[in-house]
Amino acid sequence: MPITSYTMYVRDLKQVIDRIRDRPFDYENALIQMAICKNGYGYKCRDVLSRGRLYSEHHGGRLSDDNWRPYTEELGRNEIDEFFVLPEIYAYSDRALHTPKNPLSTAHWDATVAIAEVLVQERGAIARRQRMLFVGFADSIHAEFSLAVDHDLVVYDNNPGSQFFEWKTDDAGTEFSIDVATSRRNFNEGFQTR
Repeated sequence: MPITSYTMYVRDLKQVIDRIRDRPFDYENALIQMAICKNGYGYKCRDVLSRGRLYSEHHGGRLSDDNWRPYTEELGRNEIDEFFVLPEIYAYSDRALHTPKNPLSTAHWDATVAIAEVLVQERGAIARRQRMLFVGFADSIHAEFSLAVDHDLVVYDNNPGSQFFEWKTDDAGTEFSIDVATSRRNFNEGFQTR
């Protein structure tokens, strides 16, 4: 089975996120939670759209620290937005949650690991949501090596799972069950199934 590339999926996801931020009145409500791990650091953002107003918060810090500091929206968003333009992006399946060393605890120095949870409801439409755990690379050599190591944990044939899933409408209005935490230890705890 071929490993599924999520590069175009992530590009489309970025367009959805940008549209929510740029045109909030097109939506009833939205919730965007993103967190990335790269080069020993973590960055997270949370955007909540309610009644036409978008509220955002950004935090970041060393993965080894328990308390991350607030970041300005510009700095926090720029760090996360760099993930969306990586040329090689793949996704982890639910199997990544059941391994002793999940991708967040073994985040490679040559990769960016990202979780993206988005709940969105356009005006007059049914709410939809997605939750995916991605890994992105700056080049194909690093991608090949990492995918060979994690071959049992990645998505094949667009079949991510029940904890990590592409866009769906069923139970889209429920709260997200994963808390984007503030340290590698908390990341690992937060990504366990509940």
